[in-house]
Amino acid sequence: MARTSVNVATASASHDAMSAVAYGDRAAMVNAIMGAIKSGGLFAVDVDIVPTKIGQACHVWLPAATSGEMNLTSMNGERRMRLTERYMDPPGQAMPDCLIAARIANHMERVLREQGKTQAADQFKGFEWKTEEDAFMDGYHGHEKGGEFVTYARLRDMGTNGFQEPAVDFKDGKIVGTKRLYTDGKFSSKDGKAAFMETQWRGLQAEGKEAEKNKWPFLINNGRTNHVWQNAYLDQQNDFVMDRWPYPFIEMNPQDMAELSVKSGDLVEVYNDNGSTQAIVYPTSTAKRKQTFMLFAYPTGVQGNVVSPGVNEFIIPNYKQTWAGIRKIADAPEGRQAFDAQVSGVFRRLRKRTTR
Repeated sequence: MARTSVNVATASASHDAMSAVAYGDRAAMVNAIMGAIKSGGLFAVDVDIVPTKIGQACHVWLPAATSGEMNLTSMNGERRMRLTERYMDPPGQAMPDCLIAARIANHMERVLREQGKTQAADQFKGFEWKTEEDAFMDGYHGHEKGGEFVTYARLRDMGTNGFQEPAVDFKDGKIVGTKRLYTDGKFSSKDGKAAFMETQWRGLQAEGKEAEKNKWPFLINNGRTNHVWQNAYLDQQNDFVMDRWPYPFIEMNPQDMAELSVKSGDLVEVYNDNGSTQAIVYPTSTAKRKQTFMLFAYPTGVQGNVVSPGVNEFIIPNYKQTWAGIRKIADAPEGRQAFDAQVSGVFRRLRKRTTR
């Protein structure tokens, strides 16, 4: 799955421009879009596997295939590469990201050649991929260190164990991987030694961040949790997850909770000058005072609503440093309390079984 970040405010300018053009007038549509972009608007494209709010804010939605609907080569944190083979058809015209990219490249090359822009068109050559394996062979197999030893057929034979990158040989019908890196003590530096770089803290570089920090009492850090897969794009259809977390949680120090007169499971509003969102209070004794951690990108409470727009590739991303106020909206619902008690009972019984 690939996603494109969208600034809805600037994207709406292109939406309005497109809506003003009569259907079927391709040239007028292109001119309207380009005019909106030159005026500061965005033309946003989303490649996604399920309907999302990001997709709704975009102008073009390209349906993608996900694991199981396509052949997927993936690597985990221990450098273990495996092949997950397709076992079902993707919905409709959905296709893997690599083939979507290839189709775009093919189209760009054709259009640019028709315009006589040969040099620009040449940048899009070489994407005649028909399958995921074509992309793999053209990319990883042809360019990655040790890639010459790796093919779909060999990965298929390696099964779920796969191999640890980088591959160094193919022997006795198996890809020979690398259990541990740098055993020879040589690193990819000029002198072959490991380099530990010291970087000085450059402060809050995003515009307005220092003022935000001084104005609002709580740091609103954010990230993922094992309870929810990514941003819950599939868990939205999972009753167990959505019953457990009807809203995202925000971990807070119990002393901060006492000062705000909130208790576990209460619904609170997180707000600042950037916007507001909502979350369920989750007490965490290890959380430092005035520092919170909120589940990010959850559909019923988007932490990004309180993030400033001062983030780009030229600035240290200060989106993790967002400050806001917190206030109570409502008590924890009775249904939520009963569900928490039920879940706690299950875990108590499991612990008893494991200690016998």
